[in-house]
Amino acid sequence: MRGLLIFAALVAVAVGVTGCAVYTSMSSNLPDPDVRQARGRDQSTVIADRNGKTLVRLYAEQNRQDVALEKIPEHLRQAVIATEDQRFYEHEGVDPLGIARAVVVDVIRQEKAQGGSTITQQYVKQAFVTSEKTLKRKIQEAILARKVEQRYSKDEILELYLNTIYFGHGAYGVEAASRVYFGKSVEDVSVAQAAVLAGVIKSPGRYSPHLDKEAALARRNTVLSQMKAEEYLSAEEYAEAVDKKLKVVDLKPLSTRAPYFVEWIKNNLIDKYGKQAVYRGGLRVKTTLDLKMQKAAENAVSSVLNQKGDPSAAVVAIRPSTGEVVAMVGGRNFSKQQYNVAVQGQRQPGSAFKPFVLATALKEGVSPEQSFKSGARTFQVGSQTWRVTGSSTKAMRLRAATEKSVNSVFAQLILDVGPEDVVATGEKMGLHKGIEPVPAIALGGLEDGVSPLEMARAYATLASGGRRPATYGIARVADLDGKVLQKTKPKSVRALDPAVAYLTTDILTGVIERGTGTAAQIGRPAAGKTGTTQQYRDAWFVGYTPDLVTAVWVGYPDSQKEMDSVHGISVTGGTLPAQIWSRFMKSALEGSDVEQFVRPAGLTRVKVCSETGGAVTEFCPKPISALVLVKSKPEPCEEHTKPEEVKVPSVVGLTKVDALAKLEKATLKVTVKERQVSGAEDGTVVSQNPAAGTKVDAESGITIVVATGGASSDAPVPSFEGPATAKAGEKVSYDASPSTDDGRIVSYYWEFGDGGTATKQKVSHAWSSPGVYEITLWVTDDAGLQGSITRRVTVR
Repeated sequence: MRGLLIFAALVAVAVGVTGCAVYTSMSSNLPDPDVRQARGRDQSTVIADRNGKTLVRLYAEQNRQDVALEKIPEHLRQAVIATEDQRFYEHEGVDPLGIARAVVVDVIRQEKAQGGSTITQQYVKQAFVTSEKTLKRKIQEAILARKVEQRYSKDEILELYLNTIYFGHGAYGVEAASRVYFGKSVEDVSVAQAAVLAGVIKSPGRYSPHLDKEAALARRNTVLSQMKAEEYLSAEEYAEAVDKKLKVVDLKPLSTRAPYFVEWIKNNLIDKYGKQAVYRGGLRVKTTLDLKMQKAAENAVSSVLNQKGDPSAAVVAIRPSTGEVVAMVGGRNFSKQQYNVAVQGQRQPGSAFKPFVLATALKEGVSPEQSFKSGARTFQVGSQTWRVTGSSTKAMRLRAATEKSVNSVFAQLILDVGPEDVVATGEKMGLHKGIEPVPAIALGGLEDGVSPLEMARAYATLASGGRRPATYGIARVADLDGKVLQKTKPKSVRALDPAVAYLTTDILTGVIERGTGTAAQIGRPAAGKTGTTQQYRDAWFVGYTPDLVTAVWVGYPDSQKEMDSVHGISVTGGTLPAQIWSRFMKSALEGSDVEQFVRPAGLTRVKVCSETGGAVTEFCPKPISALVLVKSKPEPCEEHTKPEEVKVPSVVGLTKVDALAKLEKATLKVTVKERQVSGAEDGTVVSQNPAAGTKVDAESGITIVVATGGASSDAPVPSFEGPATAKAGEKVSYDASPSTDDGRIVSYYWEFGDGGTATKQKVSHAWSSPGVYEITLWVTDDAGLQGSITRRVTVR
């Protein structure tokens, strides 16, 4: 026991000595926590486009107005203390429990230190130290916090804090924040408004009512609840404040170029480097933005959505080969709507989700030419009945169903391949994780929706031949001295087989060429897909060339308002979104070389039946050429195993033997009648029924009349007058009066070669289509003897 006590004492001494050494070392390198040194040290951060053109300068003093503590309402001070540091007036600058928690996270869990910051520590972090989340920085922050507590009173510290902390949208301090959010001095804010300001401190990017009103409202109510728990509010005051509606004033217009993109970049920088570095540290940030393309995107939106009351739009364009974001529009007007739909929006994609089902099916061996029922259908999914709209009662090949966006075909398809597989494909291609694998996703029925940025990233996987790029907007970050802090290199991972990606793209080109997205044509190879949700609440067009991918969304960001009458139309993906996409792409790609999608190995062209999609047989009526995966060639067509309809050949004038051979080849059953025919050579065919050119079912019967010898010289001699040429659709007259007989001709029978007949001496006839037809005239005399004559007529 004595040995253990001695050992413990030695350990304690060692720890104490080490702690003192660490404290001394860290203290010697820390700045003097004089408020005067916290001012005048700020350096502007410059955010530039890919070519070095400045987009915005960020600096801490751009929107700050200090105010004395006595002019800050007590309920605002209480709101901040209740939510940020409930023991502010009790501790000496450091909360030991918070530090202990940070140590546990940093040392035991091997994660970065977090939490436990008092108001004094937060002020120190804002004014004197970096925002690096390490144990060392946490200890430095604690040392400085103690020094600040020793030098200044609690009220002085609280005043410094409330005038220094960042509230979002360039507002530093409670006075600037009050004017940004409520348009009035902080002296006049209500209890509910004070709770909003206190709630924003934790995360301006998440809880700003300009960005997310619902999140801000929930955060406000949390702060009010904490005030009530700390007995700063009575039950009545709490109930009254919670019942207040959250109203904010519009932000003043900013002169920032590409404001939605800049706000996205700014938030990313703050997350990584902290607000102090971003607004005070003089960072030099080079982004991936292309100002020419950005202007094209903004012009495309404003030129299409150019009327009062029009919905908003979001546009994201990226380079599929690198993942660089080159243009971003998050709404129609940043000064009125700061919510960035391009990044933050979670909207239903509608049929723009179908390519993920298509790619999954192709990957699993489904032929793009496979035929499906395309009419409205009802499916039984577990205990649920799923009713889906369709196109027609005819069967439709998958390629055509994609072009026409037929819901019933894709409903059947996802049931065939499984929604779990579709979700896995979507995630690999770039969609967020956690999509619920239910059949409704085939038609874009997602629980949480998707953002235009992730849709652009996912479609980029197709444009890049199956590799999913990591999307990014920050290319390089350097500090004030030029030291490079971050340099982003393009990264990508294999998500789809190249052949599957190309075949999916090949099918999606048809959407633009002849399907629902013809308004998106840009005069160069492009592929894409339209998307429209129920009641026209969301409309999409996501499309790409080999060198640029763009996602366009149109709708109302703050509601599910129906777009059933915008510019006199119901807004679908093939209308306003496709128009915006087309205008942007034409302008963005102007002057660039026309790129072709490069076909990889693993694909081949085969002849398939246009009706069934099976490999063509000799009896398929309309074979077509189709691109398919080598490993998934279609099976032979099972429907056309024998001729179903044949065109009757002409056998008049042939010998009986030749005529029978020709008709047998055409699979027609032949009935032969022999007659004595004046002027006809013995053994030749003088007439046929049906006439040549008539289409009949396979194995149908045909009757031919063959002339026999011994014809009586007294048989009638047929003859007729009429033109040898005619025009389709116009009637032509023929006259059999020149026919002669030694007795009397009692009947006339005409065959016009197109199935038409007549029984008068003088007749007229019109051929419906051009061609060469045979006119045969039969005459019968009073002795029962017959004669026939055949002539050709050319119909133009």
